[in-house]
Amino acid sequence: MVKPIKQRVFAIRKVAKVMLPFYRKIASNRSFSLQWAKAVREADVAQMNQLLRSAIGAEPISSLASNGVGWFVDFPLPKPLLVITNGTTIRPGQVQFTFSAVINRAISQAVIPFYREIQCNPRYAALIVKAINTKNEALLNHLVRSTITSRRLVSVHIDFSGVFLGFKYPWSKFVYLNEIFRELVM
Repeated sequence: MVKPIKQRVFAIRKVAKVMLPFYRKIASNRSFSLQWAKAVREADVAQMNQLLRSAIGAEPISSLASNGVGWFVDFPLPKPLLVITNGTTIRPGQVQFTFSAVINRAISQAVIPFYREIQCNPRYAALIVKAINTKNEALLNHLVRSTITSRRLVSVHIDFSGVFLGFKYPWSKFVYLNEIFRELVM
């Protein structure tokens, strides 16, 4: 049986591997980014799926969702973890049907080195998991900021069983969260 820590490292590395091409496409392709943001605002999951698939191919996902202010992709994992989620969103309850393509592109550009390091460096990924598991936000903050150098990264938090990266841009009053977290399914 695989130890839980190895399962969790596998999980975040899987997210990084699958989502890195998507973040690269958002960051480098303005038209794609505009289409994605429109689909998110309209909660057009069919269009989101088509766009996501153009970047990640046939990789298995458990679900894809939008709440009008953000997007979430769930990836299947072996038991006991079952699902890991990645997404970018504004906290629900602050606004409706607002999602900026410009900010999503900027966040995507900022997080590419973070996801690349998770994918390429198992030791770094294990340290991220260790920080999350021990709720060591100081360590997590240090690890994240060693790869994300954007001054728009305003917060690094542990919540649920994952990392929540807050980005604030001067042309928006909202903090956008880039998230990776495990969901425990009962």
